[in-house]
Amino acid sequence: MTIQFMKLIIITLLILGAYTKTKEEWKSRVVYQLLTDRFATSKGASTSCNLGNYCGGDYKGMIEHLDYVKNMGFDAIWISPVIDNYDGGYHGYWARNMYKTNSNFGSDQDLKNLVAAAHAKDIWVMVDVVANHMGNTNENYSQNSPFNDAAHYHSYCDISGNDFNTHNLYNIERCRLAGLADLNQDNEWVANELIKWINWLITDFKFDGIRIDTVMMVKTGFWKRFTEASGVYSVGEVFDGDVNFLKQFVGPIDALLNYPLFYTLRDVFLHQKDMNEIESYYSRISNAIGKGNLPFMGNFNDNHDNARFLSDNVGAEQQELAIENLRGAAISSYAFSATKKLQFKALTAFCLTSIGIPMIYYGTEQLYAGGDDPKNREVLWGNLNEKSEMYLFIKEINAARRATNAGAQEQIQRYADSEIYAFTRGNLFAAFSSKYDRQTTKTITFHPYADGTTLCNIFYATDCVKVTNKSFPLYLNYGE
Repeated sequence: MTIQFMKLIIITLLILGAYTKTKEEWKSRVVYQLLTDRFATSKGASTSCNLGNYCGGDYKGMIEHLDYVKNMGFDAIWISPVIDNYDGGYHGYWARNMYKTNSNFGSDQDLKNLVAAAHAKDIWVMVDVVANHMGNTNENYSQNSPFNDAAHYHSYCDISGNDFNTHNLYNIERCRLAGLADLNQDNEWVANELIKWINWLITDFKFDGIRIDTVMMVKTGFWKRFTEASGVYSVGEVFDGDVNFLKQFVGPIDALLNYPLFYTLRDVFLHQKDMNEIESYYSRISNAIGKGNLPFMGNFNDNHDNARFLSDNVGAEQQELAIENLRGAAISSYAFSATKKLQFKALTAFCLTSIGIPMIYYGTEQLYAGGDDPKNREVLWGNLNEKSEMYLFIKEINAARRATNAGAQEQIQRYADSEIYAFTRGNLFAAFSSKYDRQTTKTITFHPYADGTTLCNIFYATDCVKVTNKSFPLYLNYGE
């Protein structure tokens, strides 16, 4: 028989009437993270805009281009916060009226139509939510709804860099992030209103999951109530790589965005550290949060809070230039080496195949290379190319993941040393290396395949090996 073989080198609570999905149901999904204002437009908006303000993306545009997401093999999208924001809040994190949607993206009905259209294509919708702060940076709360009184907020103080570095939760939970008005969840009325709000949001718009912003800024006891009231899978943002700090948030929230993996993969693939680092990562995180929680963690390759991988100039010579997109309009990108592209492919492939829920940032498939916020929040419309190299690369991996039901399978380490890290998930075999200057050959003896099984590279159908005498050869060639 022939088993698909990946040779990747260098490369509930049910709320009455709600459309709810649990973490167990989510663990086989593959998520495409997009910024609502940047993905697609129905308004004919220009591809050239001020990335620090609204550019014109909307729900109707997203509906028109759901097949772009579906055809790449994704079956879930993570969209920006949907509620009304203060002026300039194109990203959604400057809330003003919690019970009003952001009219820049469309009407309430447009949003409901998006969710319905996505569900019709078996695409689940995760909505980004904020319960830590509102969008004003002063002490005038009159525009905020329903939190329009000073008693609803902590006294004014700012979180310092040292607070984050030392994990000073006393200040982190009570002071302001970037000056944004910090809600006081110790006020029972505030807590109850937020819980009522999340119940309304999920029930009314039929979202399938929530991504929770600024998790470390609020006490975990509140998050337990909040996530239970949502009735759906929850994944939280704690912008930190320390597994022993992160572990306190797993439980009150189903899972976290996997910053420990993010930093590990950048070290390994970009900075060419030994592959043993991945084995060490799995040991650390399993001991901290429990192996049983790994399938629900959000494995991301890039996101809106970090400079894109391809923009990081460590290990590669780059210069900024304009690349003409399919319609002839200039988009901001970078020149990067062939090695840098292989590194990014490896990192992305690892996120797509390893244990956890893949959450791939929009623009990955077009090799976007924006730097720090807001340069990493580029416009995508006009460049929705389903034939690009990276689009097809992701599509191939997602097809193999789906064909083998890898997302529902246990991950078993099959080989690990300084040069190679390999694992299986059911019948899917994945092997990675960060050694770009050599041909690497290994013999795999610990595997689930019977003698006579043929294993084929999903990218090159004629590149096959046969299991003989309970082993098979693995060849990783110079980052091919």
